[in-house]
Amino acid sequence: MNTLVKQLLAHLSPNRNLEYLAVDREFNILEMSEGVERFAEDPNQVKVGEDVRFAFPELFGCEEILNDVLEGREKSFNLKAIGRFLDPNNPLYMDILIVGDKTNEERGQEQFIFFIEDVTERMVLEQKLVQGYNETSLLASALAAAKHYLDGIINAMAEVLLVTNNLGNIKTINQAAVDLFGYKEEELINQPISAIATDGKILLQAIESRFGQQNEVFKDLTVVCKTKNGKKIDVAFSCAAIETEIEGITDFVYVGRDITERLRAEKRKAAQYAITRSLSESATLSAAAPKILSALCEHLGADAGQLWIPNQQAIPPASAGESCPIPIVLRCAQLWVKPSVSIPEFANITWHSSFELGVGLAGRVWQNCSPLWITNMVDDANFPLVSFAAQVGLHEAMGFPIMGNGEALGVMTFFGGELEPPDTDLLQMMAAIGSQIGQYMKRKQAEEALRYQQQQTDRLLLNILPATIAERLKKDQRTIAEHFSEVSVLFADIVGFTELSTRISPTELVHMLNAIFSQFDYLVERHGLEKIKTIGDAYMVVGGIPIPKPDHAEAIAEMAIDMQTTMVQFNAETGQNFRMRIGIHTGPVTAGVIGVKKFIYDLWGDTVNTASRMESHGIPGEIQVTQDTYERLRDRFYFQERGAIAVKGKGEMLAYLLKGRK
Repeated sequence: MNTLVKQLLAHLSPNRNLEYLAVDREFNILEMSEGVERFAEDPNQVKVGEDVRFAFPELFGCEEILNDVLEGREKSFNLKAIGRFLDPNNPLYMDILIVGDKTNEERGQEQFIFFIEDVTERMVLEQKLVQGYNETSLLASALAAAKHYLDGIINAMAEVLLVTNNLGNIKTINQAAVDLFGYKEEELINQPISAIATDGKILLQAIESRFGQQNEVFKDLTVVCKTKNGKKIDVAFSCAAIETEIEGITDFVYVGRDITERLRAEKRKAAQYAITRSLSESATLSAAAPKILSALCEHLGADAGQLWIPNQQAIPPASAGESCPIPIVLRCAQLWVKPSVSIPEFANITWHSSFELGVGLAGRVWQNCSPLWITNMVDDANFPLVSFAAQVGLHEAMGFPIMGNGEALGVMTFFGGELEPPDTDLLQMMAAIGSQIGQYMKRKQAEEALRYQQQQTDRLLLNILPATIAERLKKDQRTIAEHFSEVSVLFADIVGFTELSTRISPTELVHMLNAIFSQFDYLVERHGLEKIKTIGDAYMVVGGIPIPKPDHAEAIAEMAIDMQTTMVQFNAETGQNFRMRIGIHTGPVTAGVIGVKKFIYDLWGDTVNTASRMESHGIPGEIQVTQDTYERLRDRFYFQERGAIAVKGKGEMLAYLLKGRK
């Protein structure tokens, strides 16, 4: 256990239910106590080496203050009463205390220590006390006599209190209601409750469904209300029906509290979690974008969301050098519209729109690299779609840049029908989300660049070595040498090519040789053979390695015939008069990789030497094979017996000329 952890735990009460995590500067888990995973949003993410923020998403956006803690600018950082609701019947609450540990700073081992305390009992008790207080207040008021019970509630309640008759008209309000809704008392008295509650019918229906049951109390009935200046707020009401002094007449009492900020915080936290999950589950931004736009629109109350990506075009810089790619216009890469909102014209215009820097909401966000809030687009002369926005009922707009390493990579914009003033906290959260998405995009770009580089490396390696041999080398198999009991080896040489090199330029010579050998390479692939190497104007190919091939002799013979055909076609196209000597032999070889630099895959053995002799002792324009090869091909090809020929180092050998297919 970490030394600092031991010291702190020793000073804390042994009765406190504490767990701990040790986390490095990069927020990767270094050490943890045995039961800490039960506090995580996803217990599977609580592993050594994993990013602690995926297990505790509340930490996203807190990186700056955490760095202040580690650097000593702040003593500690507290997160209070964080809830986990994986089991609705058994909620879990915790406090997190984060301190910095620089005890091993000289060894570069700075770390955070997270102390996590289970405060479920305390939170549940507090909630029960609050709930009990509200219930007691309502029940006590229901038993009080006529006017005295109402005056007592008004004088005692700090929360919003409304009393209506059975028709839903307001009879009494308290000062908290005046302060919250912005109306004077006389402006609301005798007005229907719908004057402040957009869902006023819900309140009436809830009470009327239990009409006559005065002891029944409805709790935490969340209703969207509207203040005098048009601002929408969320109020949680507890409601009860109470008999009046007049028999048969019932009044309704509503006690409410403003939970707008709490719900807003919950929605924003849920949005951040949804974005983190979408990014972690998606391979590309294109796959993650619809989920991100949907989550943000749902949790922020927007009707539509857009993702804008810049098109890039290379233009020359002022000074000499390479061209510089710069963004010229923004185009929509993804659009999400709330299913319940029908604005097809908006989608059509979005897909056909593009914005230069500084033009429109997206262009202005892009240019300034900072979030922007427009309360009413109709009043914004810089918004290019004013008349259209008014037609479809879109007023509010907000956008934020997607930033990665100080570079703007894109813009997200959102639109809604409300008229809300700028929300500074929301803009800050959007900036943090933009940075989170930008880091994801940068990481994916780096991964794509690495993947492309790996593909280039693999492609280069496969141009040098057979695929199976390349795979073995990539697995760090340092020595590769194999014996093959039977393969067919072909050598080919262009007659007169060396003499031609004295009459044409080196560039023309190489171009001509490349044209011929490129066609040969195509034939190698078509016949399932393996090219070994070229030496000058000589070409070497083998059948049956590195993967054994039962018909290796037939494939080599087909290759030889096609090579001759290729030369005929080349001569006809270029006016040359090249002929080839081709030699083939079948037998055992050893194959492997030579060297550690500029290595090649090569063959050894008498079979290789014999095939080479068949070519060098051959006849221009002919395919000469040994008796071993002849015996394997005689049933499928025509041969002409050449007879015994003197072969250097081999003595006399019986040779045959391959003439064609049967």
